[in-house]
Amino acid sequence: MKVKVQKAAQGLRLTKEAIMAITSKAVRSVFVNYVKRARTAESRTESARELKKMIFFNNIVVTQLLVDIKGESPVVSPEPSKEEPKQDEEDEWDSLETWRKTKPNKELEDKLGAEAQSEITLKDDLSLRDRTDLYRTYLLYCISGETTGFPFGTQIVTKKDNREYLRLGQLGGILGLTSKEVVDVHRSLAEQAFRQQAQVILADGQLSKARIEQLNELQKQVGLPSESAQKVIKSITSTRISGAIEAAVSQGKMTIGQIRELREANVDLDNIITKEVRENLFKKTIDEIFSSGTGDFNEGEVYERFPADLGIDVSKAKKIVLDLAKERLSNSLVQAVALLRQRNLSGVVSSLNNLLACDKVVPAEPLSWSVPEEISDIFSLYLKNNPSEEKIACLQYLLGINDSTALSLKQSVKVGAFTLGVEEEEFIF
Repeated sequence: MKVKVQKAAQGLRLTKEAIMAITSKAVRSVFVNYVKRARTAESRTESARELKKMIFFNNIVVTQLLVDIKGESPVVSPEPSKEEPKQDEEDEWDSLETWRKTKPNKELEDKLGAEAQSEITLKDDLSLRDRTDLYRTYLLYCISGETTGFPFGTQIVTKKDNREYLRLGQLGGILGLTSKEVVDVHRSLAEQAFRQQAQVILADGQLSKARIEQLNELQKQVGLPSESAQKVIKSITSTRISGAIEAAVSQGKMTIGQIRELREANVDLDNIITKEVRENLFKKTIDEIFSSGTGDFNEGEVYERFPADLGIDVSKAKKIVLDLAKERLSNSLVQAVALLRQRNLSGVVSSLNNLLACDKVVPAEPLSWSVPEEISDIFSLYLKNNPSEEKIACLQYLLGINDSTALSLKQSVKVGAFTLGVEEEEFIF
């Protein structure tokens, strides 16, 4: 062929540039015919076969023809364009298995022969969308392999060869696709696979730590970078899960502990759950602390950990706590007396503990009550619960009981002389 080409060129007195122009037009015409047949094929497998014929034609005929015309390797190394991904971006997308396979090792290249020419392409003959669609068709063929159809819609894979990925890379050259355009196709397909499975995992709109682990494993399987996987999850959760989470929070079915697990699993809760809902959950949690009946209040947890878990401002969190404590402070005493009159003895102790919890946030002045006997009774009932000396001293101050009266009440409880003035129910703490 080399001799024939050289004789024809000399006979017609054509320059190399003119020969290349004529050759390019003829070759692209053949390429276009292969593309037409691929587009009209009855199945994806048949379409891929036509594209494979074009790849073989390029490798065997066109590549050698350009060698004969130019007297040198036709494989060009174009200068990087502005559209090409940077090296660190390529490293990131190397996690995409299908993209990585298009860059085979030297051993596989030696088996398949020399590199194919990429100087004559269909870049100016087909739109970008058409070229990426053809590339995508062959990529799907590489992933699924050749299939044979059977009755009742059954499909069986009859042939699968990883060498097709090298031919896929060569097809990208024929189509004149840049590295960025090629990566975009691989990314789009990986995102589609990830999205389909993620929608199944998140079908009921419930997001838990276990499901986040499932999604992370799925991300590794499809080779999707973490940032892209989070975008897909966010697009699903923003419409489906955000409503479910907000409903769960409103109905009291989700706690700060569960929110913490989701945040530790890298879920972007700040965008999934509105600020108002997160603040309401914080308020609900603090309200539960002030009504738990334990008297416990952990400042580090309330002022630091909870706001960090919920992504709310610390100063705003402190204001919420302060407002709730002020509201609960006087109400706790009223509730304690009301429960005393109902002879709900354990309820009295719980209410007084709530009073002490509020006092840790808002140190209060001694509270006033019009019936001193009831103050003495609730204090004595509290003493029967064997609280710490610190809690006793604090409650004595809040109830306005002087030291001599407090000592007398303590002694009365100690010797078992305390009664409520009516038959006293059994009181077990």
